[in-house]
Amino acid sequence: MFGKRVCALLLAILTLTPGAVAAAETATITAEGVNLRQQADTESNALRTLALGSQVQVLAQEGGWYRVLLPDETVGYVRQDYIFVQDGGSRGAYVLDDGTALRGGPDEHTYVVELLAAGQGVRVKRVVGEWYFVSANEKAGYVHRQHLTMTTASMASASMLKQGMEGQEVEKLQQELYRRGFLGKDGLTGTYSSATRKAVLEYQQAAGLGSADGVAGAETLSSIYDSGNDLKKETATFTQLKGSVILLDWFEGGEEWLHKGAKFTVTDVRTGLSFRARRFGGWYHADVEPITASDTATMKRIAGGSWSWDRRPIWVTYNGKTVAASMHCMPHMANPTPSNNFDGHFCIHLKGSKVHENSKECPRHQACVTEAYRAGR
Repeated sequence: MFGKRVCALLLAILTLTPGAVAAAETATITAEGVNLRQQADTESNALRTLALGSQVQVLAQEGGWYRVLLPDETVGYVRQDYIFVQDGGSRGAYVLDDGTALRGGPDEHTYVVELLAAGQGVRVKRVVGEWYFVSANEKAGYVHRQHLTMTTASMASASMLKQGMEGQEVEKLQQELYRRGFLGKDGLTGTYSSATRKAVLEYQQAAGLGSADGVAGAETLSSIYDSGNDLKKETATFTQLKGSVILLDWFEGGEEWLHKGAKFTVTDVRTGLSFRARRFGGWYHADVEPITASDTATMKRIAGGSWSWDRRPIWVTYNGKTVAASMHCMPHMANPTPSNNFDGHFCIHLKGSKVHENSKECPRHQACVTEAYRAGR
């Protein structure tokens, strides 16, 4: 009998489709009366029904179905919703009801570890009868199966994320949206909020995806996690820096921090655009130039297409700090690097900086420093 079963298992594995697993994995049926079907189709003949807790061997995954081998050597298909693959990993699930009890044991009379919210994400570690042993909020316990819905994606990530959900997969999505500049640092909550939905929608539109609805489905998740996809929002730097901006007095450490020769990033607060610049001189404030012709072009866009003495609130990022500052966009006087297409230099003022001509603070520059600080808090 054992030899026949091994032969049946080998034959089943050798005839698998391209979605086959490398080796059969043990799985548990997670509902009562689950149909084992002849084909991966709800209209296909049911070979038999499987009891809750039945053990099967998973041979392959085909769409939303698993091809499985029963202990009596019967091979058939079970929908992914009703099976838990116990390969030492975990599977994502979401809580269906507010106030669902995470319990200390697989029994409704055991103590409550924590109450879970509807839409909250958990990781299922194993199945114990009608109970799932799960981890949630850095705690572990048991949840009755009627209060959970399993994701269709095993181990790696959820196949669909939407508003109201929370957990590790949502946090992973938010980190990637943040890296690409579509979500701010304050949006890294682990909960799929309205801000996350807006960020996903903006990404979908920017990527030209077919389904721009703010729901992170399979197409969106595949696109955003694609290592070959370098799509970033033009204002990514602004989004990432917001919340980390400080005030630094020019005469109390500012001049030494932004020392001569420093190459740094300038982010315009009103447009969100960024460019690189270099300080080459100045003593009461920084005399600065764009580093490349491309930086000059971005600066001109910030200025509205023509150079201007108008003061603008900016953030200066250098050596681990982002400092509130002000600049104008008018090339004048010394021109250290003609190849950058900027015919002169421009000025950057921090808190307390002064004008070289009269050794006094410029009220317009200082007002912009304040604006920049408030915008970056």
